[in-house]
Amino acid sequence: MTGTKALYLDDASLCTSTTEILSCHPLSQLNEDEKKLAKNIPCESFAIITKETVFYPQGGGQPSDTGKITTTDASNEESSSIFRVLLVRKSTNGRIFHFGDFASTTTHPPFADGQLVSQTIDSAKRDYHSRLHTAGHIIGLAMRLLTPTLGERKKVKANHAPGEACMEFDGLLYNEHRPVIEAKVNELVQEALPVHISWWDANEVERASLNMVEGLQLGRDGRVRIAGIGDVDANPCGGTHVAHTGLTGYITIRKISRQKGVSRLSYEVPISL
Repeated sequence: MTGTKALYLDDASLCTSTTEILSCHPLSQLNEDEKKLAKNIPCESFAIITKETVFYPQGGGQPSDTGKITTTDASNEESSSIFRVLLVRKSTNGRIFHFGDFASTTTHPPFADGQLVSQTIDSAKRDYHSRLHTAGHIIGLAMRLLTPTLGERKKVKANHAPGEACMEFDGLLYNEHRPVIEAKVNELVQEALPVHISWWDANEVERASLNMVEGLQLGRDGRVRIAGIGDVDANPCGGTHVAHTGLTGYITIRKISRQKGVSRLSYEVPISL
């Protein structure tokens, strides 16, 4: 079985798609590595793999999408099976698993291999996750622009999950720096700079001297997915983003904490705009 084509990589605005079922099995039929992907999912749940997917799988500090997969024949609601997608994960071989359950109790997979189905994500949740992820990139850019004031700060780690969103940087920062950082961050928000996705080859990546720790895992035909902000920022990234920085809403730096020479900037954006 080949890997799943990830539609969100080229168009994060997609919320629905029609695709083909490649497999539909109870969790109990998966191998041990695949079962480990289904963390906190009930053992009686199912795993679905489709030819393409609009669902973002958990990774890169961003939670997975949730939503539903249904049969394409909506003319008869009683015969239309509804699969509730609770978690999406990507395996090392490129297959994207949709974990969840069927609205009606069943012990046998109602989806057959090759069957056409419709995918629909929770668009409000996707928007929130995208705004959080873009906000993280904005904070990274702001810290680079503040180098003359705060000194050079190398990004160490990022988390874009609701309630846990943070950016970690080398060196010590304190709460007295918070107003300066927050002001620069929201200056970038107000500028509504375009956020764009592109695919770079190895030469472009080398010229930009990018940190490829994440990007090396995202290659497509030898190219790397890059999330850029205007013409001032570019980072290897597999996540979803909003169309411009103004769509994140006001970014609040909640607090700054320190541990072992690393400073963590915890942040949040409005749940909805």
